[in-house]
Amino acid sequence: MARLFQMKAFNYPIIKLTIYFASGILVSDYIGLSVVNLLYSLSIGLLILIISNYYCKKQNKTLYWPSLLVLILFVLIGIIVSKTHSPKFHKSHYTHLEKLKENNLFELEFLVEKKLKSTIYNHRYYVKLIRIDSKPVSGTLLLNLNKESTIERLSVNSRITTVSSINDIYPSLNPYQFNYKNYLKNHGIYHQITLEEEIIFMGLKEANSLTAYAEEIRDYLNIELKKLAFKPVEIAFLKALLLGQRQDISFDIYENYKKAGAVHILAISGLHIGILLFLLYFILRPLLYFKHGKIIQSILIIFILWGFAIIAGLSASVVRAVTMFSLFVIAKGLNRQTVSLNTLALSAFILLVIKPGFCFDVGFQLSYAAVAAIVIIKPVLDSWKLLKNPIANFFLDLLKVSVAAQLGVLPLSLFYFHQFPGLFFITNLIIIPCLMLVLGLGAITLIFIGFKNTPEIIVEVLGGVIQLMNNVVEWVASKEAFLFKNISFNAQDLILSYLILILLAVFYQNKSFKNTILLGIAVICFQISSIQIPGLNNRNSFIIFHKSRHSLIGLQTKQHLEIHHSLKNSNTERIIKDYKVGAAIKKQCDDSIRRLYQINDKSLLVVDSLGFYSPKTQKPQWILLRQSPKINLDRLIDSLNPELIIWDGSNYKSDQERWKLSCITKKIPFHQTSEKGAFIINY
Repeated sequence: MARLFQMKAFNYPIIKLTIYFASGILVSDYIGLSVVNLLYSLSIGLLILIISNYYCKKQNKTLYWPSLLVLILFVLIGIIVSKTHSPKFHKSHYTHLEKLKENNLFELEFLVEKKLKSTIYNHRYYVKLIRIDSKPVSGTLLLNLNKESTIERLSVNSRITTVSSINDIYPSLNPYQFNYKNYLKNHGIYHQITLEEEIIFMGLKEANSLTAYAEEIRDYLNIELKKLAFKPVEIAFLKALLLGQRQDISFDIYENYKKAGAVHILAISGLHIGILLFLLYFILRPLLYFKHGKIIQSILIIFILWGFAIIAGLSASVVRAVTMFSLFVIAKGLNRQTVSLNTLALSAFILLVIKPGFCFDVGFQLSYAAVAAIVIIKPVLDSWKLLKNPIANFFLDLLKVSVAAQLGVLPLSLFYFHQFPGLFFITNLIIIPCLMLVLGLGAITLIFIGFKNTPEIIVEVLGGVIQLMNNVVEWVASKEAFLFKNISFNAQDLILSYLILILLAVFYQNKSFKNTILLGIAVICFQISSIQIPGLNNRNSFIIFHKSRHSLIGLQTKQHLEIHHSLKNSNTERIIKDYKVGAAIKKQCDDSIRRLYQINDKSLLVVDSLGFYSPKTQKPQWILLRQSPKINLDRLIDSLNPELIIWDGSNYKSDQERWKLSCITKKIPFHQTSEKGAFIINY
């Protein structure tokens, strides 16, 4: 009965409306209509809907197309909400300033909004603009603070005045790589500033706000945690799991968790809030014996959850998880019989109305896919025979949850990360109980820190549990044979795979001939998309990748890639791995860089550090400069008269600037990979 109840949830309006609303947000960037025109369209649609409803009541008829119109209108609403929530939609946004040009210096006043993980060279922050020169503005920038600067690291909610240029954020320079520019754009951030040694801060004031107080609490807890007998690795984990700060997690440990399929453990998300909710229900259970105890329990739980969210920095993952579980707590506290899938959809709808950008957040997608899969698939798996031992049943239940969640996030994991950890169930069976202990003992530790008296036994046990987690993850990550990686999986495969999962759920509910045919068609389409289409790809490509200090040239023929390079080993190169996955490459071979290439009807001459070329025998249309050849580019242009000049990342920056000036003077087209990205020709 419970299973049937959950399956029938697909018929509830809120689920369909949320899906169509989210679809509108996802396609909003591709819709060129203005908000005014979209509102006109929405008004016309609503008018048609009202008239059709009046007609149906008057004539006592049933029409089906108005239901479809409602869904289309929710797509329109999603587009409108997305466009109106865009920072650029507001007239006060800094991008509307006419004088805003790159390399111009401005006096900027801003508020430090959030600390990010540092790079090799810079500390990074999100900063909220207050004014540019004397003009009050709004908007968020990415701030890079040079690590070699004597300026101390900034604290959240510091009010700062400085002088800097506002620069573009560079897109990914090679195909199929993570596009950080696009990622920031989805978060409403379009430009960056960089502060060097010579920058002088003219004002530094602490702003009074909820986030500022939360930051002070986190700083205090960080200091107190370091006073306890925890190892640096253990402190890094406690900061990540309790305070939402995972900047100190080492790269090796992060990679181990990623390979073991447990990287979600390191960021506070639905799993952590769910465990915390379970612990709170257990601790506050005695309240149920009092009058109105259930309501008091629910209020306390919601208060504690949002208090934890504030201390954890109100990150996107924490906010969505707490919002989602708060709705479950409210429904339970009011004794309302609700469908979990409906509550889940309602929480997603509320979050997307408040912040449509969540729809592009990978964590948002993974969280809701995992919880939805647990709600739908777990009741089906509960039909398994129970074991007599309660402890064994506990781990069996964990296994069911892990399998259900993994099925739900599998398409997204393959799409974003292109790998699948085969031993995920082993990891989860051990890690989740350990995580429950870490969260429980960690909360107790924070409470004792407030009383300045933390028992050593708690510190020892907590440190031991963290060490056990790391050892298990390291062991699972070492089993490379069970890690299936570099899996090609595109957006088309993603959509078809979720269509198959939905049709499977429908088929399980109603095993009709129609549902069987639909499921079969979806499976065949997925096979064609993932297997047949890449194999029939007739594309040939010539690629000059951007690689700092090196030259990297690719020649693709269908699913075969030939790499010409100056590296010691191209197999470990991330640029090549990403390209092979994105282009569904099956075979690869390596060779040295040639002097002359023929690309369709064009010839390309490579001029390297020797600077040798023969104007009498060679008349190439394109020229590639690599390894900073000692040549006079003006003379080369006059003698060879090329159509295009290309230079890659193996050249000195000073030479590249000089060549750029020569090409502009001679009016010769040029392609600089450090600015324009990889040079790609498809033929």
